[in-house]
Amino acid sequence: MLRNPSYDNKATNAIHVLLTSNSRSRLDCASQCAAWNECKSVKFNMDTRQCQLLSVNMGDQSDTGPHTSVGWLYYEKKSDDPMSTTETASVMTDVTTVVNFETTTGFDCAIWHQHSGHWYLLDSQYRTFNDSRNFCASLSPPSYVIEVQSEAENDWIVELTSNRCGVPHEYWLNGYDTDNSGTFTWIDSQTPSTYTNWYTGEPNDSIGIGTEKCIASSTGYGGVWVDIPCSMTRPVVCERNF
Repeated sequence: MLRNPSYDNKATNAIHVLLTSNSRSRLDCASQCAAWNECKSVKFNMDTRQCQLLSVNMGDQSDTGPHTSVGWLYYEKKSDDPMSTTETASVMTDVTTVVNFETTTGFDCAIWHQHSGHWYLLDSQYRTFNDSRNFCASLSPPSYVIEVQSEAENDWIVELTSNRCGVPHEYWLNGYDTDNSGTFTWIDSQTPSTYTNWYTGEPNDSIGIGTEKCIASSTGYGGVWVDIPCSMTRPVVCERNF
């Protein structure tokens, strides 16, 4: 999706609105549009988390003036959007769904898995960032929220969550913006995040400076990263070094 701030907080005729629903994030909203051929653009409200799918790209003929509420961000679909319909269907799994981690292939998603010298555990319960940190630290041996140090590790979290376990959502990463600069530091290793995989236009503190100090990886969308408020709830992959 392409960001077009010219039509933020602008309304359109009701006949152009395909669907209005609640959505977990901007990427979640975009994934709904990607799965619907008639959808040309989306509006996502950062305050209410409402998602509107539109059948048109906003322009002089479809712009009806200011929206009745503020907080609306506008995005247009790209013709070469990389998200497939299969991925989109997975991303839209309801957050209240109880997931059976034992897959038909015998891959057990409820246990630790080793990859490139580290161990990883997937937990699908939605928690705030701090609660996710506490959860990982409470495990035996203690662990931390995953710190993605390379493209290979980023590919692995996509492989684990989406391909092996069939639960592609946004997952917490262990980075934090300490000074509102848009530069994130890995909390456990205390090093800057030299490898990044930001979604276009991210990080952007879209609801105000200092409001989005945490990172989530959208594993149903190629593992791209977005900055989000730490008070939001997401599932987690815990990591340990032994």
